Amino acid sequence: MWENFVETACVMTIKKFFEGKDKKESDLISVGLAVGYYYNFLEPLSSEINRDEFTISASKDGDNKRMFPAEDVRVQIIIPGKLDVFAFDRCETDFKTLHKGFIYLRQQKRYYGINYSLTTLPSKVQLTIVDLARPVMSIKRYYEDILQLDTTDSESNWMKIQSAEILAFKESVRRLQSRGYGALVNKLDFADRL
Repeated sequence: MWENFVETACVMTIKKFFEGKDKKESDLISVGLAVGYYYNFLEPLSSEINRDEFTISASKDGDNKRMFPAEDVRVQIIIPGKLDVFAFDRCETDFKTLHKGFIYLRQQKRYYGINYSLTTLPSKVQLTIVDLARPVMSIKRYYEDILQLDTTDSESNWMKIQSAEILAFKESVRRLQSRGYGALVNKLDFADRL
């Protein structure tokens, strides 16, 4: 009996996702995107910051290592303020201006490329890891390609939908970071680009 329920629920969920049948305004895809983004990037990053010996290298070989105590590490996520090509371009432009480096993520047992900026203060240097929330950019494609919504039609609900999706992504990430992964609390910042 349980298997039938799971199979039926799964099929119904997939139909709802791909066909838009019975989709409600409260069905936001950004929550799932935020969960994947958090557990694949932010949570492993948080674990490294939490070790209080955050090390960034110039290459995967570990060349030119530089260590930062946890108190001097911040994380900024560049996120489009609107889901349109112009906002995406501004995000990409800002993202390209950053320094590039590598960190070793112990959980994944591999090096991970990151972008960062350094801020020199009177008594220390602060590291800000900057990432571009590309999963958010896929939301527009979902509504256009899967649900066949005309995102250029000023009469459509697209303006409300995109605002709700962006807000849900940010709020989901904030809630995940506060659920026992305290290394990013007061260290995570969203930078909206319009």
